[in-house]
Amino acid sequence: PPPPGKKKKKKKPLVAADRVTPFDRWLGLDKDLEAELNDGVDQDVTYVDPSDASNYVSLSLVKPMGIAFVENEGGCGGVFVDEVLDSGSAASASPVLARGDQLVAVGSTLVLGWEFDATLDAIKASDDSATKLVLFRGPTSFLYGPTKASEEWYQENLL
Repeated sequence: PPPPGKKKKKKKPLVAADRVTPFDRWLGLDKDLEAELNDGVDQDVTYVDPSDASNYVSLSLVKPMGIAFVENEGGCGGVFVDEVLDSGSAASASPVLARGDQLVAVGSTLVLGWEFDATLDAIKASDDSATKLVLFRGPTSFLYGPTKASEEWYQENLL
């Protein structure tokens, strides 16, 4: 509760996009609506084709890799590189991993859309001296959206 003598400010309600009037613009209500509609949407993103092998990086890393993976939001599943730690083989790997790279495959196993724990289990289960990782360099909206590549495409082109 606000301190005595001070009233709590009420937040102005947003106006529906199709009902914005010049008066709403004058009051600045359209700015709030625009901000809410564009929340989390990067207007500067250019299309990254998930069916183009050049948009993927592949590297083999020994354990410990030193990669902090985080699960994607929005219910699509899958994990992305959040951070490359100074300790671990990924720190000196080539090509260099970037924040946001989407993990697509571990060895010859497609982990696209898998839950976080299942994906990490696939990495842990790799018995090879170096574990092959395939990552997509682009937004989840292209990797998991209507333009996503088929499982057959991955088998033929990347695994």
